[in-house]
Amino acid sequence: MSLAICTDCLSRFRISTNTLSRSVKAASLLPQTASFHTSPIQNANVVKAKSAASKQHTLKFRGSQSARLKKKVRERPKVPPVGERRAQRRRIVLSNTNALEVGDMETWGKEKMTHPQLVGQVVALDGELLDQLRDAKAFKRTQNWSLFRRPATLIRNETIAIGKEIEALSSSQDQKMIKHLVAGETHSGKSILMLQTMCMAFMNDWLVLSVPEAQDLMNNTSSYGPLRQKEGAPPPDEQHFIQPHLAQALLERALYSNESVLSALKINHELPKNIQLKQGSTLKDLLKVGVDDHTKAWRAWQAFWRELTEPGMNPRPRVLLAADSVDHWMGPSKYFDAEHKVIHSQQFVLIRTFTDLIFGKQNPSFTNGGMVMFCSTGSNSPACPTFKLLISQMRAKARGIEATSPKFPLPVPFSKPDLRILDLIPGSDNVGLVDLNGLSIPESKGYLEYFAKSGLLQARLDDAKIAELRSFSAGGIVGELAKYGSRVRA
Repeated sequence: MSLAICTDCLSRFRISTNTLSRSVKAASLLPQTASFHTSPIQNANVVKAKSAASKQHTLKFRGSQSARLKKKVRERPKVPPVGERRAQRRRIVLSNTNALEVGDMETWGKEKMTHPQLVGQVVALDGELLDQLRDAKAFKRTQNWSLFRRPATLIRNETIAIGKEIEALSSSQDQKMIKHLVAGETHSGKSILMLQTMCMAFMNDWLVLSVPEAQDLMNNTSSYGPLRQKEGAPPPDEQHFIQPHLAQALLERALYSNESVLSALKINHELPKNIQLKQGSTLKDLLKVGVDDHTKAWRAWQAFWRELTEPGMNPRPRVLLAADSVDHWMGPSKYFDAEHKVIHSQQFVLIRTFTDLIFGKQNPSFTNGGMVMFCSTGSNSPACPTFKLLISQMRAKARGIEATSPKFPLPVPFSKPDLRILDLIPGSDNVGLVDLNGLSIPESKGYLEYFAKSGLLQARLDDAKIAELRSFSAGGIVGELAKYGSRVRA
């Protein structure tokens, strides 16, 4: 809409000076007092500054205010005792009351320990034997013990072969050392074979020393310190370290799993100064000193190891040393020395002692002989190429391949092999390699029948179904076969 008057016309209007002066005079004649007030403005009181107390009570209209509510006392849950959560996390259930009971299952005993008819059968474990295995920490959470009514294990050909070696050594007077390195694919049953070996050793009243997880000795979860050298001894080539709390745990497993055997063994050698026992004390008393006080655990372990490896007046039983997941001992550890350099696993005295027992050049052994069993791991295997080379060379020797053959495995060119592990290769000639693969057809059939009798496998088991499940499990790998045996439905 256009304006009715133009801009030029508006600019012509001017306010005259006379009009402006008259308006100023009229404003000065107005009254100087406020309306409805009796006092003049000039006599008003001076506004005082607010005190600090009044500022606290003034409301802040521009600020945010929250409702002032009384806090209710909340009942916080009681914190569990120290170690209860760890015990709950590591708890292993060995039975399931919801599973069906297998009536025709035999109990594994010393009389039928190596019976050939047991191959392919699942046998139950005795109650007293279960207590010893539990004290030795032989069970693991990944072994499906909670699926069945009672603990049981499948007898394989390798189980019978190792059992015959234990029987022959127990019945003879020979102080022979049997050494085995168990290798194989993932979930092929290496830990179960070690458990079965421990069962047969307990049946023959052997002394069993167990290392359930080798990585506990090198993953920087325990106390450690440098090994003190004797006065006048030459300095070592490298620094060695001790682990008192791990020595205490090792003595605890040995004490409670072999209590009946240790209580009958007298001490042969002189004890360290900080360990004082009465005359005629037994090895049980010696181990109890180390179990009760971790500051004396290392000295107690040294005295105990001397009793087992050096001859004396009193006889000693056969000894089984079983260690699982030994791949972690064949490389650098998670520990650091005083100069913040990585400590190799072989610098720890415990690990070096056990490794020399199976791969040592000087061929150390127990006083009355025994067996050493090392098991590798496939599910939690660290990167140790030198140890894999050692296993490959042992497999080649087992197949008859000579070291001069072009097919004999050698280190990768331009690689940096671990010199500490290369030094163990000459000692592997006296070690027997137990290479575990898939189950045979009779073993697979007996294993799946046990799942069916326990109510887990609802399928009809015939030759076609067994062949199908064996093909799904990579040729009868026992861990994979257990997965299909507990999940397949008809």
